[in-house]
Amino acid sequence: MTVNKAVITISGVKREYRFWHISDVHIAYASPDDSDETQAIIKKRANKWKIDGRLSSEVFSDILDEAKKSNTDQLIITGDCLDYCSESNLKYITDNLKNHGIPTTYVYGNHEGICLLKTPGDPRRFYPSYSELMGETPDFQVQDFGDFLMIAVDNSDHYIREEQLDKLKEQFAKGVPVILLMHIPLTTEAILPPLLEKWSKNPAYFMLGTDTEPETTREFCRLITAENSPVVAIFAGHVHFMHEGEFMPGRMQYTAAPGCCWNITVKGDN
Repeated sequence: MTVNKAVITISGVKREYRFWHISDVHIAYASPDDSDETQAIIKKRANKWKIDGRLSSEVFSDILDEAKKSNTDQLIITGDCLDYCSESNLKYITDNLKNHGIPTTYVYGNHEGICLLKTPGDPRRFYPSYSELMGETPDFQVQDFGDFLMIAVDNSDHYIREEQLDKLKEQFAKGVPVILLMHIPLTTEAILPPLLEKWSKNPAYFMLGTDTEPETTREFCRLITAENSPVVAIFAGHVHFMHEGEFMPGRMQYTAAPGCCWNITVKGDN
């Protein structure tokens, strides 16, 4: 497990916060109650997503151990922590988070929106299954830390809905600094070189803000990068590599890789 450190400075923040950021762990967990056929499928999926030769579920538990030791204020999961939506997977991750007692903000990823056999359908149809992990509104979650807001937006299908835009504008109008969480990272000059190197066959799938996306999605990206945008940092995943790069001058976007973490300190400028 690799842990990278970073510092985000926000004017007016009165105390230091420590956040652990992880993404794309792709847990595939089989319980004894699963049928033999299902366990065979899960084993194949689990082997696909091994991290340094270890099952992703085991690595996830280790990450929680280290996060707890560091007295983190919040664990941030930017999607695809589960490889698919299933009762066994949900129980595994929920029980682990409860046992470690770490406050968590969990962003919906594209793999949270599929079932084991990848049955086609609306990827957001599984929202009710995640109510314990993401609250009643997985499409748009807000946490108020007093001096700044943490906003999690589901962009896992490259489609920002009108209601998400309205909620974002409402929060931005408060004039409070925002840390933005989402699964698919914003297209930036900084992220393009490593992204094209790793995902040259289909780069548009791994970034948000291309010309082919719906107008609401492009408006979402314009709001984030506007001159008066309150967004001070972005945490994302999806690309499966660690990255730190500007999305606006002096403002950084961070992506996390499977089995790798960001240990990020947020502090004031005093």
